[in-house]
Amino acid sequence: MNIFIATELNTIEKKIIKSNLNKHTLYFSNQNFKQKPNEKFLKCEIVFGNIPSNWIEQSPKIKWLQLESTGFAEYSNVKRNFLNKKIIVTNLKGFFAPQVAQTVLAGIFCFFRGINLFPLLKKEKKWIGEPLRKKLEILNNKNILFLGKGSINKEIAKYLKPFNCKCSFIDSRTKNNLFFNKLKLAEIIICALPGTKSTNKIFNTKVLNYLSKNSILINVGRGNLIDEKCLIKKLKNNSIKGAILDVTADEPLKKNNPLWTCPNLILTQHTGGGYIDETKDKVYFFIDNFKRYFDGKSPLNIINPSRGY
Repeated sequence: MNIFIATELNTIEKKIIKSNLNKHTLYFSNQNFKQKPNEKFLKCEIVFGNIPSNWIEQSPKIKWLQLESTGFAEYSNVKRNFLNKKIIVTNLKGFFAPQVAQTVLAGIFCFFRGINLFPLLKKEKKWIGEPLRKKLEILNNKNILFLGKGSINKEIAKYLKPFNCKCSFIDSRTKNNLFFNKLKLAEIIICALPGTKSTNKIFNTKVLNYLSKNSILINVGRGNLIDEKCLIKKLKNNSIKGAILDVTADEPLKKNNPLWTCPNLILTQHTGGGYIDETKDKVYFFIDNFKRYFDGKSPLNIINPSRGY
């Protein structure tokens, strides 16, 4: 089979994929994606990596696209004939869950244990000590509201188990009155929803007004889930304790974006799922999924771009 590798790999990662798929023809991309697909791509039945969405419609041979991400918003707008070609599309659902969970806990502890303040105090050579000590919180027995019942939120809940937190999960089927009641009681709100039309700015002014003054809002889903102007206003007015955003509406943020200077906000710059062996493990995932595909089995994590999940 002809396989197009659209993921940027180092020498070791290329060696791994070559040694495992040595019976197949591999074409490695130079990452210089243009409007018109290159000739190597047009020869391939299988693609590993996030190619430009318009390439798909121009390919006469593509049968399976393995994305190197969980999100696939770019592909949700591909014309209907993309789906009519019966192309299998798979993502990395669940792949990033442990890393994101650890990032979320790190952010929570920053607020509860004052870790976010200490670098500023050090820079100012300012010793607060005892007064700050009396304001610190612990995670034990906190009310946590999860938006989304996917792998990321389930993994975060596992990490929270030793702290006896009271965890509630809601999704698109949850009635509004139940959602708002839980929102008022939540001390930590963790959002890991996909970016669809129905979730766009789900955290608008009305919803944000339900958050308690001592609450922390965390978004590890998609950048379109929160009305950032409303959130900034809330944070500046100290209407909520803080926010942790791994994703934002615009990425990367422009230098004049008000999020940079917003108080009580931690920006993790879409690094929540990252770790030192990330790309290497993606390669191993693709190799295992390819073997399933080659053996006539359904590959893992098949998604439907037109549905958004």
